[in-house]
Amino acid sequence: MLNQNETRHIFMAISLGILVISPVFLLLVPSFIANSLYQEPNTWVVVVPAKVYLLYGLGVLFLFMATLLLWVLSVSKKSKWLAAICILISILFMADGAGRYVGVATDGISFKRGMAEANQHYTWSEIEWVGYRQVPHDGGFPKFDFYFKDEEMITLPENRHMRIFHNTLFKKLQQEEIEFVRYEG
Repeated sequence: MLNQNETRHIFMAISLGILVISPVFLLLVPSFIANSLYQEPNTWVVVVPAKVYLLYGLGVLFLFMATLLLWVLSVSKKSKWLAAICILISILFMADGAGRYVGVATDGISFKRGMAEANQHYTWSEIEWVGYRQVPHDGGFPKFDFYFKDEEMITLPENRHMRIFHNTLFKKLQQEEIEFVRYEG
C-alpha cells in the first residue's frame, strides 16, 4: 500500500502533467468538442467564440488547483474537500464552454450562448443585415455581425475555419438579398 508521501508525489506528477498538457488541450479540445456536438451534414463551419477558450482555461486552472492542493496539503481530509470543490467548478466552467458555439449552414445560422441557454436557429430570410468589420477596434480577426429581424445580434469571427467559407458566405448573402455593410472598427 502507498504511504502518504508516495500518494502526495503522484498528485505532484499529475499537477505537472496538467500544467504541461494544458496549452495543447486549450488549443484543440474546445473546437473538437464544438464540432462533435454541433456539426451537422449541412453545416459549413462551427466557430467557437473566444470566451470559450477562457472558460476552458479556467476549467483547467481549477483542475490544476485540485491536484496542487492534494499535493501541497499532503492528501489531508481538508485538501480532499477543497479538491472536490475545485473539480466541480472545473466541470462547470468546461460544461459552460461546451455550450457555446456559432454554426453557419446552408439553411441559416445557429448559435448557443451558454449552458443554460437554448439553441437558437435563424434562417437566411430572418437576417436583416450583416456588417463586416475588416479591422476590429478591439483587434483580432475580422468579424461578421449578423443582425436579425427580432433585434438579436451575433458576432462571428473570421478565423481560419471561417475564412475558407468567406466567398461562399458572400454569395449566399447576395443570393438571399441580405444587406451587407463593410465598416472599420
